[in-house]
Amino acid sequence: MPSHLECIEKRTLTALAMSLALTIAPWCAATAQLLSPTEKQKEEEDERNRLEGSRRVDKQNINNLQNALKGSNVSSMQKALDAQNTININNAKLARPLPMKPITDTDNPTGLESAPVLKGVTPATPVPNPSRLAKTGLSSENDLALDELKSVADESNANNGVIFVQPDQINVKAPLLKAMVALDQKMSPYSLDALSTTPVTLHDVLESTLLRNLPIKISNQDTFTKLWQLRESYAGFLPNLSQEVSYEGLNGTYVTPVGAAVPIKNPYLSMTSQFSWYVFKGGAIVHGMLGARDKYRASKYALNTTINDALLDTTKSYYNLVLSDVLLQIRIKAVEVARGVVIVNQDQYDFGTIPQVDVLQAKYQLSQDRQELIKQQVTRRQSAISLATDLNLDQSVDLTLQNRTVRKIRLVDDRMTPGDLLRVAIDNRPELKRYEQLRLAAREAVKVAKAALFPTVAVTGSGIDTGSKVFRNTNSTSSGNQTAIGSGSGIGSIFAAEDLPIGTSSQGPKRWTSRSLFLIGVDLNWQLGGLGLQQVAGIQVAKSQAREVQLEFAKEMNKIYGEVRDTYLSSITAENLIVETTDAVRFSQEALRIAEIRFKEGVGTYVDVLIAQRNYIAALTAKAHAIIDYNLAQATLLHAIGRNNVNTLTSSVPLRE
Repeated sequence: MPSHLECIEKRTLTALAMSLALTIAPWCAATAQLLSPTEKQKEEEDERNRLEGSRRVDKQNINNLQNALKGSNVSSMQKALDAQNTININNAKLARPLPMKPITDTDNPTGLESAPVLKGVTPATPVPNPSRLAKTGLSSENDLALDELKSVADESNANNGVIFVQPDQINVKAPLLKAMVALDQKMSPYSLDALSTTPVTLHDVLESTLLRNLPIKISNQDTFTKLWQLRESYAGFLPNLSQEVSYEGLNGTYVTPVGAAVPIKNPYLSMTSQFSWYVFKGGAIVHGMLGARDKYRASKYALNTTINDALLDTTKSYYNLVLSDVLLQIRIKAVEVARGVVIVNQDQYDFGTIPQVDVLQAKYQLSQDRQELIKQQVTRRQSAISLATDLNLDQSVDLTLQNRTVRKIRLVDDRMTPGDLLRVAIDNRPELKRYEQLRLAAREAVKVAKAALFPTVAVTGSGIDTGSKVFRNTNSTSSGNQTAIGSGSGIGSIFAAEDLPIGTSSQGPKRWTSRSLFLIGVDLNWQLGGLGLQQVAGIQVAKSQAREVQLEFAKEMNKIYGEVRDTYLSSITAENLIVETTDAVRFSQEALRIAEIRFKEGVGTYVDVLIAQRNYIAALTAKAHAIIDYNLAQATLLHAIGRNNVNTLTSSVPLRE
């Protein structure tokens, strides 16, 4: 029995050391220094001496335990158990008390049912080959676990995707598909529902934003509308023309006031041409044109505002995609670590060195990490969809990173103070210029409203052309019954229809005759609705709207002041967080290295290594957030001062005043 326990002890310790070393090797590759051959030999010699001493002490304690069982001496048995637990704790061979089970009558000749022994220690248990243990650290009965552990280690090395080469730079490698969770057999675990992939850079997405972004197109159409409204206002300086043509068929009998019945059956043509030219309209034409001009200028500044907002939104979506890719790599690493811990714990449980609850806890942690990995896979795809939406692209195309080196980028010179930034913002923010033009347009609207109190003067003119077919009257008439229509000096007596100057006889030729009538004059019109109360009320409405625009201008000014200062502070905060998170990453790397060495030396437990790994993952996550947040803060600061465009957002030289 002592020889068997020694082998189990050595196998367990060596298996734990090797397994966790393989699992966490990729995490410690950036900081762990390889030991020199001399130091490695010294370490191996110290390990052999320590194990030899531990073997002698354990052999003595096992003898004491057997003597206690044979002699039924409870006090001596308790002392032996205490000594055994002390040895286990001091050497850190077990993280928790060993699982115990009652000894049966066959195993316990003394009949003491409360006497415990190690789980799995039975005479039938084969003793592992010492040479096998020396080479691999795992027994020959657990080749499957060894192969699985090696597979996890190889996959972790191949999937070493996130490396912080410098304190302010991230290298993002495309993850291995087999390292992620397959959500559907018909879909790629990386691009999910996408039908194809397209690599993009920040410059590419910004250029595409200017060409395809829908809010920019909508704002551009509004500017086009305001342009034609301005051109419409120019027409107020030109005369108004109207043309009317009427062609009617007259059929019936006309009864004259003198009692004569005149049959009429003839077509009638009437053409009227008119013009009116306003000489004075109270200033409504001039000030209306000036107001339309100011609104058009305001719409152009609104277009610039939309462009700035769209560029900022696209930049945020791009960096969110970058962050999602980085966090995806970190989540993959967390799953690999959890898988390694499950394999180690399962191996220890199989040989009775830890209770089953440790295995269940490791599997629970693996399940939690896999859940987070699944969420991150979906989040990365959602980030790509959001970027495609901003670019008005086909969302079935998965946008991926072409440049996988993400570094800290300073876009605004750090020598610029908040006062300098505010001056640049006042000069360049299109929102302020837009509200200034709206204020001027509102002032012109007040003058247009006042114009309603004045009369309008217009020059008018018209021409009327009439035409019809006329039959000449060939009947003889007396001079007394004749009506003179040429001189217009008088009208004779009319006693019958044939006495009218209208052809009533079908005799004679039928001819088309037309005549014209012209009119020109000056029209003066002065209208006051409700004794002028309507016009006064319209003036007050226009003044109130002008005041509202002024208040909107002041509100926008305060908003811009706040945005400049907030983004300035956010940029400073993010820059300092990069430094602090860099220190945190270095500390967690060193803590992980020390935890691994302590575990190898037997003075630490796998729980310490696991905690160090979790801290390292959290530090990497915070580091990625800090770098991305800084770049976003710089882009937002450019937007706050109104200087963000494709060149400034992708420039390698900071902006100076």
